[in-house]
Amino acid sequence: KEIALCCASHSGQEDHQQTTLGILSKLELGEENLHCGIMQPYNIDENARLKAEGKQPTKLHCSCSGKHSGMLALAKFRGYTLENYDEKEHPVQKEILEVIAEFADVDIDSIPLGVDGCGVPIYLLPIDKIALSYARLVDFAQQEDHKYYSACRTIVEAMNEYPEMVAGDYEFDTELMQAAKPKLIGKVGCEAVYCLGLMEKKLGICIKIMDGNERAVYPVVIQLLTDLGVLNNEEYEKLKSWHKYAIKNNLQETIGEVVPVFQLQSAASGELLLGKTLKV
Repeated sequence: KEIALCCASHSGQEDHQQTTLGILSKLELGEENLHCGIMQPYNIDENARLKAEGKQPTKLHCSCSGKHSGMLALAKFRGYTLENYDEKEHPVQKEILEVIAEFADVDIDSIPLGVDGCGVPIYLLPIDKIALSYARLVDFAQQEDHKYYSACRTIVEAMNEYPEMVAGDYEFDTELMQAAKPKLIGKVGCEAVYCLGLMEKKLGICIKIMDGNERAVYPVVIQLLTDLGVLNNEEYEKLKSWHKYAIKNNLQETIGEVVPVFQLQSAASGELLLGKTLKV
């Protein structure tokens, strides 16, 4: 459960908050040690509760509080200072960068660094390299003799066992992994990025909607998984509301719908676009 939260962009529900506190307690640390900043929770119920009670959100509501707790855990395990764990010069961030470069198969010095919304370094990678990293994550999780087998297996199993910790109630990541368990892992990113790792096919997928609008992401994901034959009819029925959904006006009248208008030609012929980028 804690590992899943470390992989999360969670919605700030009570369980997310308490699990983060649980990690920090094991480390003999507290909320004050988190450098993730404060944000309004994504979860509509928690947001409404805070407003009704006249309370302000805390660092525990931040979608990246679990990730930051994981970084603190690594820093403490390695014996590093905890004060600046979020800075690019810190050994934890350097170790993360090294592993990302290895999984994405890129030269570490070629990766431009930025700053994420939660303050930690973020990495500029081509989408095919991001897809490759997810392919390797699910592939290594199935290779018992690989040096990353245990770590990758732990991550994949944690995300599948506790998808609600990766995202939250009403969230796409949660419902996708609940419906398709244990076929895949899925994770939303900022600015309409979505990543998938498909276990059986050992395939990684990275989707980027060019205008950064998240509403187009989920129909694309479901269309891709349908074209690739990953979802069966029962699984699709649980997820079809994400595939095509209505656009309503202020009068709650349906005035249109969001619909994916592509089909993977390779899926029909049984060939996968491995190692290639498909632009739609």
